[in-house]
Amino acid sequence: MATCDAKLSGMFARKCAHKPKQGIVKKWYFNWEDVDKVATTTVNSGTKVEALVLKAGSYLYPAEGNNKTSTANHALSVLDFGNGYIHTDGFTVMYRGEEESHRIQELVGGGRVCTLIKTVDSGESGELSYHILGLESGMLVTEDTWNASENSGTTTLTVATQEGEEESTGKKIFMMPVATADTALEETEAWITANEYVEP
Repeated sequence: MATCDAKLSGMFARKCAHKPKQGIVKKWYFNWEDVDKVATTTVNSGTKVEALVLKAGSYLYPAEGNNKTSTANHALSVLDFGNGYIHTDGFTVMYRGEEESHRIQELVGGGRVCTLIKTVDSGESGELSYHILGLESGMLVTEDTWNASENSGTTTLTVATQEGEEESTGKKIFMMPVATADTALEETEAWITANEYVEP
């Protein structure tokens, strides 16, 4: 607990110069077709994922962090038959050889993707949280930009929910259903580690 005056002032700066903020720490992307949709369970009107199950041989693929990967948002789209959310997400993929290029080409060819986002509140609580975008319908790639001058070659992808396929909720919280909040975080991170792709 900070000993300085905890009141917020202009620009949300504490009087002791502490500036609370939050942001994206890391992202993973995975193929929407790789999700076991029967075994995956949601609660709270579909806004929380308690069990994310991938099909055998499927993985989460880590996306490298930089300024471009910090973009992720959803917007409410009002349609003739109701309201739905459109997600837009940008992430950067480091070149990992032919397999990485193959996965990117699948997205360009119409493959659907979901993203798992780890965010942190760097204020006093330092709270971590995980969110999933695109779980209901998957997102299609809208931009594929390759830059050979950045870190030996990076691909920046932007994916978005397609019009007419809006999702019923905004971002979904991802947290394993265990006894305490601390244990839930540990179990969630352990699940991510167990399902993350590791280059041979």
